[in-house]
Amino acid sequence: MKTSGNRQIKQVQILLVAIGCTVLLACNQQLPAESSAAPEPVTIQEVISVTGGSVRGLVSATSNLKQFHGIPYAAPPTRMLRWSPPQTVLAWDDVRDGSTPGPACMQPQGQGGEFYGATGFAMDEDCLTLNVWTRAITQSDQLPVMVWIHGGALVTGQGSSYPGELLTSKGVVLVTINYRLGRFGFHAHPELSAEVATGTSGNQGLKDQIAALEWVQDNISVFGGNPNNVTIFGESAGSLSMSLLQASPLAKGLFHRVIGESGGAFQPMSYRAQATSYAKSAETLGVEFAQALVSENEDSSLQALRQISQEHILDITNSNPDFSNYDSLAIVDGEVIPEEVSTIFAKGQQSDVPVLIGSNKDEGSTFLPFFTPLFGEGLEGFNAYVKGTLPEVDISKVYPASTNEQAETAWQDVFNDVLFTYPMRVWARSMENVESDAYLYLFTWAPPIEDTEIYGSFHAAEIGYIFGNLDLFGAKPTDADREFSDTMASIWTQFAKTGNPNGENLPRWTPYSSSQENYLELGPIIQLQGEHRIQHMDLIEEAWSKRRASATTL
Repeated sequence: MKTSGNRQIKQVQILLVAIGCTVLLACNQQLPAESSAAPEPVTIQEVISVTGGSVRGLVSATSNLKQFHGIPYAAPPTRMLRWSPPQTVLAWDDVRDGSTPGPACMQPQGQGGEFYGATGFAMDEDCLTLNVWTRAITQSDQLPVMVWIHGGALVTGQGSSYPGELLTSKGVVLVTINYRLGRFGFHAHPELSAEVATGTSGNQGLKDQIAALEWVQDNISVFGGNPNNVTIFGESAGSLSMSLLQASPLAKGLFHRVIGESGGAFQPMSYRAQATSYAKSAETLGVEFAQALVSENEDSSLQALRQISQEHILDITNSNPDFSNYDSLAIVDGEVIPEEVSTIFAKGQQSDVPVLIGSNKDEGSTFLPFFTPLFGEGLEGFNAYVKGTLPEVDISKVYPASTNEQAETAWQDVFNDVLFTYPMRVWARSMENVESDAYLYLFTWAPPIEDTEIYGSFHAAEIGYIFGNLDLFGAKPTDADREFSDTMASIWTQFAKTGNPNGENLPRWTPYSSSQENYLELGPIIQLQGEHRIQHMDLIEEAWSKRRASATTL
């Protein structure tokens, strides 16, 4: 790629970072104090033994809903364990209070503008905890398990933001987790690679997710869950994590179904020890980050960096977009992710489990204000954005824009298709390389948020309907919203139970086929559709194929 092309791609990467704490972090939106799914009154009364010790949880005074929050699944990744793979949980003697979640992992706060983002919550490096919601009566109930991995561009978010009342009412056990974020969770460095037998580093956050799934295998039966029926699901960067976990040989056997909402790691990826014509190696970037953490001539050894305060690490991470670039956090490290995700799926080497995946019709609608400061307004800004996003192809035939008004629509569409529509389509197509089915959806329901009708079915709009917190984003739910939420939760849990979203009183949904390009529209009208934006998908496929073909290893 030419130097000018590199600069243009760099601009887009900066944009992704700028909105990385906004566009892909809707799942870090704090839930309202009062939700459509009103929390049940609780009393503290039940103790359960798990790996490491005993936990006292909350039990509803009016039903059998039980909650166990802030359970450690790994040792605190602090001091000499900073940036290390997750280690065995440290045992505790007294009964642990499980009535409140643990702190969020270290992350920037309040950078989501008016529409997204959260602030004022506790956070700490010692954050590798999870939360369990269950209505099982006895351990022998063996209910299906759903493990939620939050989004947030891999730099923000926390598991405790998601309530379990609705999903558990459908007959599943819900687990939500924290995992290391940003430079704490995705940091490669030659010294780190030399520390471990595999000779790799980076992807610590993905290893945390895998460690949490191992904890589920070892412990979920005491909560009445079935370790042989585990569904992992996530949105945005959480959905990206779903594709990474399905691709990872280290995660095989730890889950049995996948639900991905708006995100997949099918773009050209960065590598741990190799630079490409479009990205530095992750270890090179890690060395630059290490040097930025200290003053000139100060010790930048790994041992010294592990003594630096967590606050300083976060400050330096936030000071340079390169250090939290969404596209370069999860990497091909040679261990967790041995090859590009697209390659693994193309070879049929992913975990052969059913998937339910899709995106929202208007993913990019809330983010145009973040584009213009970097690229300019109207047609001029749109053309600059396109040169950095899809420089390999001419997009004018499928994304026509000759006026400022057309440019605004086309800008939103390009962003939506590249980051969301296309990854979910190629994910579904790649499942034809294995035996398991894929079910593809398009979410078109618009939450009733006052004065925001123009946003439609925006990024993360589906979250409130799945978890039952219908006043998320300040929405004012109607009876129709409540009914639709019940349907969404029923579809998701039916898939978790059987690997097939079809069931009594549920919409008919046929598995995806590339010959039909079929998907289920989830909106005011729930119906089977086909061939969604095929010309646009083919164009992106062409661009990424050309980028990979010309991406020499440096």
